[in-house]
Amino acid sequence: MFQLLLYYFKIIQYQVFYYFMGVFAVFDDLQNRSFNKFDIVNKRGKVAVVTGGARGIGLEVVRKLIECEMHVIIGCRDVKAGQRAIQQHISTDASIEIYALDLKSFTSVKHFTQQILTKHDQIHLLINNAGVMAVPFEKCEDGFEAHWTVNYLSHFLLTELLLPVLKMSGLEDEKARIVNVSSCAHELSPIINFEMINNSQGYIRNAAYAKSKLAQIMLTKYYNKKLSNTNVRVLAVHPGVVNTELFKDTFLKMTAPWILRFICKTPEEGARSIAYASVSPRLEGCGGYYGNCQPLKNLPYADDEETQKKLYDTSMAMDIFQLLPPI
Repeated sequence: MFQLLLYYFKIIQYQVFYYFMGVFAVFDDLQNRSFNKFDIVNKRGKVAVVTGGARGIGLEVVRKLIECEMHVIIGCRDVKAGQRAIQQHISTDASIEIYALDLKSFTSVKHFTQQILTKHDQIHLLINNAGVMAVPFEKCEDGFEAHWTVNYLSHFLLTELLLPVLKMSGLEDEKARIVNVSSCAHELSPIINFEMINNSQGYIRNAAYAKSKLAQIMLTKYYNKKLSNTNVRVLAVHPGVVNTELFKDTFLKMTAPWILRFICKTPEEGARSIAYASVSPRLEGCGGYYGNCQPLKNLPYADDEETQKKLYDTSMAMDIFQLLPPI
């Protein structure tokens, strides 16, 4: 009985913390809105890969990359829906490819990668944008919890598979970039418990989301050290509190959706920091964590180098590569 009460107390505690953090994040967005600007940069001939690029923030990011004259490869679950979204919101003569990508499936990630590498020997930008938030417990087809799979582990797999071509595509004065779309919510995950990484016991939606976002930032920082002698840089971005479908399983969206429309950024506003991190010459050679087109402070735990390496080694040991044939 006591354990059950403690479990429900933790659920309520996380919900309260999320609302408090959300309020502070909204105020931060309002306070720094004058900095949240994106200037078009000519990137003609460059190739970008964007996960979840057919709706919400991802679609607005794609729009901005097209304005920079990049060729954009979109990964999304429903290709036909993605094609309709592009036709409705982006010029029909834009240079875009759309492939199926289900981040709940490592096999789908592998197939998506193979389709890209069959046609392209250069990739200059990878934006790991797609994600889920506060969803009910689900074990994906490869045995891992949904937040961990979609937000972190599948993007880790995609990054590792595309990393060789990213290294070859980057130049000394124009490095290739990897942009991980994270969240200020990572601060609500004080640690990563590697013994319970799959959330199979005592599952709390908000805790699972926060942990996956913390892992993204930790991996960003680890990669920047690991890739310091290459022409690839890795950045993480908090897009702000944005009213998108990501909120669809949250208590606030289900009970008072009008509040989100009133207080949140639009998807276009949320896309600005991501596009800024992706192409701005001001960040040439830089890594780190950004929001509203400015450097942000992350949870200090994310800076622990031993834990970063443990996360990377643990991810490499999760059989995500052994499950799939080599390219």
